[in-house]
Amino acid sequence: MRSARSGLGSAALIVILALQGVHAAEDMGRVYVKALATYIDADSDRLVDDEVAGGALGFGYSLSEHFNVEFDLQKLGMSGDPSSNPDQDQTAVNLNLMNIYNRSGLFAPYLLAGAGIVSTDVKDGNQDHDDLQLQGGAGLLTRLWSDRVSLRTEVLYRWQDASSSLSDVLVNAGVSVALGGKAVEAAPVVSPVVAPIVAVPKDSDGDGVVDMADKCPGTIAGARVDAQGCELDSDSDGVVDRLDECPGTPAGAKVDARGCEESLILRGVVFDNDSAKLTAQSELILDSVADILSKRTHFKSIEVRGHTDSVGTDRYNTGLSERRANTVKTYLVGKGLSAGLFTTKGFGESEPIAPNDTAEGRAQNRRVTLEFSQAGQ
Repeated sequence: MRSARSGLGSAALIVILALQGVHAAEDMGRVYVKALATYIDADSDRLVDDEVAGGALGFGYSLSEHFNVEFDLQKLGMSGDPSSNPDQDQTAVNLNLMNIYNRSGLFAPYLLAGAGIVSTDVKDGNQDHDDLQLQGGAGLLTRLWSDRVSLRTEVLYRWQDASSSLSDVLVNAGVSVALGGKAVEAAPVVSPVVAPIVAVPKDSDGDGVVDMADKCPGTIAGARVDAQGCELDSDSDGVVDRLDECPGTPAGAKVDARGCEESLILRGVVFDNDSAKLTAQSELILDSVADILSKRTHFKSIEVRGHTDSVGTDRYNTGLSERRANTVKTYLVGKGLSAGLFTTKGFGESEPIAPNDTAEGRAQNRRVTLEFSQAGQ
């Protein structure tokens, strides 16, 4: 009987030592082994001592987060009174179900329920028997290091269906060691995200304005355009900047294909009544005109033409228009332009641009214009 306890203890020690290098812990999806020593608080009808009587070896599998199933072989050697009660050896096989809580924590309490067959060998040779046994109780798994080995302690109530029912309390303590690596959960299947197909607006001429908004398709590469895709004409003279050889044309000027002035009505340049004297406002306008003309180097000549309305005699108006043309020339020359560039002529009332029978029409007819001759003409 003592040899049974000794043999089981040696076997348990061998299992523990052999598995020290095995990656082990009772994690979900892993097989594990257990080695337990057993203290029995025996039913009084057994007539044996309460003692450390042997233990159990077994293996199990973690079914899920909260449940393990396991099989074990239990060997107990119980000492009777040498003078009157024989020793008893028991061998049992059990199938257990464990309900585990806080599996991944440092401490994992559990409940256990199991059933098995126990064979009792009474050393007097007359009372050997095989019986059904049921067991249930609670225990605690305590991780010893990492996720490999756990200390296992439990208290079980055991019922044996012998000729007279027997009930024992078993206190087990030992280790539980998982075999192999952790089960790898399959990666979730992620449906590919299909990006919506977005039609990119087409810009056929590459000017930065899509076709649907481009009012001037076919723009030449490199040309500067406005928000509508049309080439810029900064001075609004009708010739785009790319072709304009005379940028900054004053408003109202008639230009040629190069964007250079052919004629210009000096709008806003007016004189005192029946006089050739410029007003202050007129001088400001002529200052701007002089600045523009100073940048034009391609003019051969500029004729300053004076015009009047129909009030007064034709002879008088012709003379007045000539004096006014000379006043404009003198002012422009005074701003640094060459006197040799200019000629003057008075047209009087002979070239009206509006009817003379209204005040508005007569105001339009009282004007000074510049007529330009290009070099090479």
